Amino acid sequence: MGFAEKISQFVNEALGVSFEEMAIQIVSTVILFLVVKYFFWEKVTDYLEERRKEMSENYEEAVANKNASEDLKKQAEKELITIKETASEKYNQAKERGEEKRKEIISEAKKDAKTIIDNAHKEVDSMVEKAKADINDEIVSVATLMAEKIIEKEIDETQHKKWIEKATSEVMKS
Repeated sequence: MGFAEKISQFVNEALGVSFEEMAIQIVSTVILFLVVKYFFWEKVTDYLEERRKEMSENYEEAVANKNASEDLKKQAEKELITIKETASEKYNQAKERGEEKRKEIISEAKKDAKTIIDNAHKEVDSMVEKAKADINDEIVSVATLMAEKIIEKEIDETQHKKWIEKATSEVMKS
């Protein structure tokens, strides 16, 4: 048994394939590799390179988009904080204006109440003065009547004045 036969037997027993079939398979694979290398290798490598570039560009674009979205998120968060601060500030300003308006309304109401009370006092004082004047007029007319009566009884003038002054002073006291 020769060396080739021993290898053939070993391959057949170990792999379950005859040496001739294995040699044909190896030669077919080499021929196929050479055909692919000669006719298609450049096209395949170009295609793979284009695909790698496209994937690289897509990856870079995705990273850029991610960075841009993170920047937009940060900007939106800053704007949200600014909006919250502005809203809080406007709320506080409105609250202060409301408090000022409340104080103004209370002050105005107090002024109006004081004016009403002062007018009422003036009106009461005016009515008291009018009542005093009416009473004084009434006293004068009563005094005149008394004077007529006294004159009828022939009372002297000094006594008459004393009675009028007495009646007038009593009316003024009340």
